[in-house]
Amino acid sequence: MKQIKRKENRGPGRPTKAAAQDRDSREQLLAVAAKLFARYGYDGVTTVAIAKAVGVRQSMIHYHFKSKALLWEETIHYIMRRRKEVFPINDPSITSLPPVERVKTHIRLLFDASIKEPEYGRIFQYEAIVGGERFEWLMDQYVRRSVSIIDRTINEAVASGELRDLPVEHLTAIISVPRYLSIVFEAVVRDLHNIDASADEYMSGLCETYIDVLFNGMLKSSR
Repeated sequence: MKQIKRKENRGPGRPTKAAAQDRDSREQLLAVAAKLFARYGYDGVTTVAIAKAVGVRQSMIHYHFKSKALLWEETIHYIMRRRKEVFPINDPSITSLPPVERVKTHIRLLFDASIKEPEYGRIFQYEAIVGGERFEWLMDQYVRRSVSIIDRTINEAVASGELRDLPVEHLTAIISVPRYLSIVFEAVVRDLHNIDASADEYMSGLCETYIDVLFNGMLKSSR
């Protein structure tokens, strides 16, 4: 009797080898695209350059993403998934903190995220300068939501009497500054002070000094 060779049952959640390779190829393209978009901006990057940097044909980008515009959007989603691991702004361990401690935690997380995932800050800075549809897309997808959380935290701290009643848009802007410190000042600090501004020790110290000055001022004694 001729035996019938049964196909291996992979189960509903087990990906095929081809699917796993597709996923790995897609992730590799996104990782490289993130670095190139962050360094050169959307208009300074081509799909040819991204494909060349990865070592694949340009057709692979169109296979996975159809167009440069869709690749850019998927790159932002990729960055933000990674950033969320560093900056879990909605985590209960953060949202349950008193308002002022929550603000300080937001600042520390912004520092940490800017160091570990610098591409987002660089891309956002570029799109904010250029303006247009991509900037509006970024605002709608991610920025308005996170800024509204910081605004709400500040309003709670003002209502509790812990913070002065200053314009919330000013305070949120000041709190958000750390995301650009590692982008703008890293090379300057290295050149002027011969300090590796990207080092964890330096950035951790800078973060705590920033929080101290922000909440306690620069004067040695209070007026």
